[in-house]
Order: sequence, then C-alpha cells, then structure tokens
Amino acid sequence: MSLRLPGRALLVKLFYQNDNSAIVALRKFRTLKRMRKGPLTAINLQLMVEEDKASNVKASTSVRLIAEALDLPRSTVQKIMRNILLYYPYKLQLVQELLPHDFETRHLFSLQFLARLEVDPKRPWNILWTDEAHFHLDGSVNTHNCRIWESDNPHSILQVPLHSLKVTVWCGFSASFILGPYFFEELGAGGPVTCSITGQRCASLLRNKIIPDLQARPCLSRIIFMQDGAHPHITRCVKDVLKHYFTEERVISRQFLHLRPSRSPDLNPCDFLLWGHLRQLVSCDQPRTFFT
Repeated sequence: MSLRLPGRALLVKLFYQNDNSAIVALRKFRTLKRMRKGPLTAINLQLMVEEDKASNVKASTSVRLIAEALDLPRSTVQKIMRNILLYYPYKLQLVQELLPHDFETRHLFSLQFLARLEVDPKRPWNILWTDEAHFHLDGSVNTHNCRIWESDNPHSILQVPLHSLKVTVWCGFSASFILGPYFFEELGAGGPVTCSITGQRCASLLRNKIIPDLQARPCLSRIIFMQDGAHPHITRCVKDVLKHYFTEERVISRQFLHLRPSRSPDLNPCDFLLWGHLRQLVSCDQPRTFFT
C-alpha cells in the first residue's frame, strides 16, 4: 500500500511522539485511520524515517511550502517542528567570503603581529587603521515589519531613486584618536558632489588633509599606516606619498613590505566597530542634505 505525503508525515510524527517506537506508531496510525492492517511493517517504517532524515529538503524551506506539500495546516506544521522535532527558526548571518588561501595568509599575519607585539608592546597603539565607506542618505524601510492597518488596501508605495544620494567617507582609527571624517567630493554648480575614489584623489587627500593633521598632533613620526589593498590605494602616486612620509617599515598594505591580508574586515576596527556606530547615528533621522 503506497502512502501519500500527509500519511507519511503522520506516521513520522507518531514515530517521534512514541519514543521512536515503530510498532506503537503503526498501531496508533491504524486506530486513527480505522484500518485493520497495513499500511507497512515496523521495519519499513523505520526505513522510511531514516529516508526522511537523509532527504535533501533544504533547511531554508518555509513552513508554508511544507504545509502545502503535505496538505496540512500551517499551524500543524509549526507545532510539529517546534514541539516534536524541536526545530527553531534562525536568521542567516552575512559574513565576509574567504578564499582557500586566505586562511593561511590571515594566520601568518596574526602570528607576525603577535611576534612584533612581543618586541614592541606599544606597536598596536601607533597603528592608524584606515578605510572608506559609503553612507546612503535616502533611508531604508523594512517592508517585512512595516504594516499599514486600513479597512481597504491603500496601495501605499514608497518611491526609491534608481541611484540613491550618498557620500563617500574616509576615516582613520587609532587607540587614541579618530582622524577625519574626510569626504571624497568635488564642488559642482549646486555645491559639493560625491566623486569616485581614484589614486589621484587618494594621494591628494593624503598630502592635503591626512599628513598635515598628523603633523599637527604631532604623531606622524611614529604612526604606522594601515590600509586595505583596493586598487586606488596601491597606485604609484599613493605609494610614493606613503613611502615618503611613513617609509616601507611603517606601512601595512598590499604591495608593501608588511602585507595586510585581503578580505579581512575583522582585522580593522573601522569595519567591525566604527562604521556600524556611525551608520546608526546617521540613520536616526533621514538627512535632507549633505550638511544635515
């Protein structure tokens, strides 16, 4: 006797409800379905349960799709998943993708960092961790949580621009101070306009803003400049400025003596601390202009 999906689901449910006893599950199934025999033996039921365990059903399958496939109410499926299978809903976490060779590179960088720390305990306090970030100024709406209660559908919409207004910011982060923020922008007819990051603009920012501010503190002679390996950061004009003011020994970057591992936001406080904090402040109230 072949079983349809609802029957299979009920048998599996009874199996788990009765301490994994196939005999008891079959007996209760026959009672519920008013059957004298069948639909399969205890051994076949155990095989069916093992088959269901090894099935390729994705963990991300929704309760609604499972309920439709089994022809069961959603509430029943939810009770089975929560109370019998002890499954709970979890959210995906987004993490930085790592390539196979990244693990060795990151491990080597960490060992070298710790080794230098043994020789010079003050070294981490002299590192200026730098990065750029985009801040979008149009705000965002979580449509999953946003509900409008009306007697009739108001067909409410929110207009979203194709290219959202944004600013591009550079910041330096050290143990004793934050340098910046500096904006990548040019003066247009209507005021400042955000511009893309290029090697020439990075070199200009270093010469005209970053270096003078470090000299004014004064701490330029001891600062260790760390940056990621984005293409604008390793153009000849930028490398020449960094070598002139920091020397090879005090720069941590791609194409320098001390290499910073790629795809390593967890090794930069700007990524795992500063930007998140600043975005929360910016998102409190939707800014109307670049200056508010």
